[in-house]
Amino acid sequence: MKAMGFNHLCLVAPKKFPAAAATAMASGADDLLADAQIVDTLAEALRGCTLVFGTTARDRHLDWPVMSPREAAVEMRVTVEAGPVAFVFGREQAGLTNAELDLCQRAIRIPTEADFNPLNLAQAVQICAYEARNAFLEAAPRVADVGEAHTSDPIASASALERLHRHFVDTMEAVSYLDPSNPRLLQRRLRRLLIGANMRQSESQILRGFLTAIERTLKRLGQPSDKTE
Repeated sequence: MKAMGFNHLCLVAPKKFPAAAATAMASGADDLLADAQIVDTLAEALRGCTLVFGTTARDRHLDWPVMSPREAAVEMRVTVEAGPVAFVFGREQAGLTNAELDLCQRAIRIPTEADFNPLNLAQAVQICAYEARNAFLEAAPRVADVGEAHTSDPIASASALERLHRHFVDTMEAVSYLDPSNPRLLQRRLRRLLIGANMRQSESQILRGFLTAIERTLKRLGQPSDKTE
């Protein structure tokens, strides 16, 4: 990270921190490790982020919007003008869980041979950091223009989309469309639908307003009338 010019490291529920072995392996970048933000959950780490990329090396049960590190870096370069962008990496052996990847708006997969994927966590981080650095150094004017065009209506942040998803789920339960005791894959599919729409802030506000109107109507219809028959 430090070699590529990035210094904001957030660690989610590390098993041991600080750790002498990690500090030794940092090899001159121990200041970055010492300044790392430590949080208990991934949701806490992503609070306030405008866009979140999650890395994965395997196929998932649901379809995901999957990008290469280079494609992700270009989108990051545009979006970062509106707010913080996060790259999320999972565990060395198992990567991110489906629930953790659900909190990401994009998935990154490093293109390797299908039957041989030996990249470890450090290598994956280095590749993504390298592409991100190149995106800043080689940003074309047209990329900057795209970022400026959306300054007044930035992409909906990860936290805003999460609130919208929760609002949808609550409303679905209120109208008996979703059975909370047997949700199946509905909530996950809904999250992917919202994330895949590449929604702008104004668009998320439209949907939140619509859901609020439904809630108000349900409340009004559920109240006893003051009129006598």
